Amino acid sequence: MKLKEIAKKANVSISTVSRIINNQGNFSEETRRKVLDIANEHLKPGVVPSKLVGIAYNIVIIVPGNNDFFDNDPSTSADLNHLKEEFEAYGHQIHIVKHGLDLQSSPAYKLLNEEKVDAAIIFDPFVNDKMFEEFEKLGIPYLLTNGRTYKIGHNYIDYDNRKGAYEVIRYLHELGHQKIGIIAGPKNHLVNLNRLDGCKDAFRDLKLPWFDSNVLMGAFDPAHGYEAVKQLMSGEPSITAIFTFNDIIAFGAMKGLAEMNIRIPKDVSLAGFDDLKLSEFMVPPLTTVRRFRYDISSIIVKVLTELITNKNISEVNISLKTELIERESCASVVNKV
Repeated sequence: MKLKEIAKKANVSISTVSRIINNQGNFSEETRRKVLDIANEHLKPGVVPSKLVGIAYNIVIIVPGNNDFFDNDPSTSADLNHLKEEFEAYGHQIHIVKHGLDLQSSPAYKLLNEEKVDAAIIFDPFVNDKMFEEFEKLGIPYLLTNGRTYKIGHNYIDYDNRKGAYEVIRYLHELGHQKIGIIAGPKNHLVNLNRLDGCKDAFRDLKLPWFDSNVLMGAFDPAHGYEAVKQLMSGEPSITAIFTFNDIIAFGAMKGLAEMNIRIPKDVSLAGFDDLKLSEFMVPPLTTVRRFRYDISSIIVKVLTELITNKNISEVNISLKTELIERESCASVVNKV
């Protein structure tokens, strides 16, 4: 029986179950007894509750330090929450720590020098992030996710953001679009670079001209989409399709296009990335790229544990598939009126 099942039956959080089983934290005797009774009920004779989780590791999840990281991107918050719950289900201790481009002043760097860290996950890593080198120097196993490098020796488990973006451009091209604008994310985030590389790959293969002026970068938030789409369409009104690097940006772009009296998809097709639950309820429903975020958390937990215990693993590279979800926000150029 996993911790998540005990938590559900006891009507408490997974972290509460983990702490009680590991004899940590301050809980009422009633809560503690309820959790332990449920755990003992499903154990084999002679097995103590702590055996449910095996060895508990100290895991650090490093996230960007900007304040809007959680507030403006619900897909990121969901990914982190699922990842945290999965680790806690196995009894591991989790620290979510912010990290900036300046390594020496980073809270994550400070933590590494103050506590024993068994392994780390760099979630949404920066371009040319020095934290990679720090982990390698300290001999701490780590994984990159929600953005990856292409360098040999860097471990990653991530969605194939590059291919996902490639498929969007190819899909828009199949609909007859030749002039495609791109509203991207922050230029110093690897996940943004991965998606941008996918776009460039598609433009090259489809022999479409690439114009840097048709790519606007900024935060993964609706305000960026709102402002960027107005700038994009004012500067290049012949654009017939727009690809935004997440659905939240697309929502802002929808508002900006409406204020400019530009209809979706009759005047401009619009596509996003992430497939948030809200996306299918937008008007029109948003074409987007789906990531199966529930699958990745369990894989990361299992592989990171292997990296800690099995010193014979030299490198881990796992790409998870994405899926283009076609909805009513995109249409063929020939059908435009």
